[in-house]
Amino acid sequence: MARFFTSIPLPLLLGAVITLSGCDYMADKRKEEEAIKNTVDCLYQDERLLVRFDRDEVRVLMPEGERMYLYRMPSPRGVLYTNGDYELLGKGTNITFGQVGKTAKLECKPYSVDDSSKRREDRKSLKEM
Repeated sequence: MARFFTSIPLPLLLGAVITLSGCDYMADKRKEEEAIKNTVDCLYQDERLLVRFDRDEVRVLMPEGERMYLYRMPSPRGVLYTNGDYELLGKGTNITFGQVGKTAKLECKPYSVDDSSKRREDRKSLKEM
């Protein structure tokens, strides 16, 4: 196996490594763009939280950094996600959220990384969600 790599010219080998690294970057970029598209920025009890919709679950990044996963459940009231302690009802920016039986309407807007002071922190949080 080592002979194979020693027979490849160095510029060709470096080019292949750079190309493959670029593929990873593009895949990460697409994944990040998809996460941004499915995330809303909300106010909950006067604090900011991020809500990311993903197939049959919702991921919530609470103000203090705690991550919460809520799972889609059948409901006659609309789209309901819950983990037994908290529930989220709705989709898009029309959301109610809180402890079961104590939900409140959230003020939400589509997520944007335009605020440069939050950009690095938010990108890291989105990757971890």
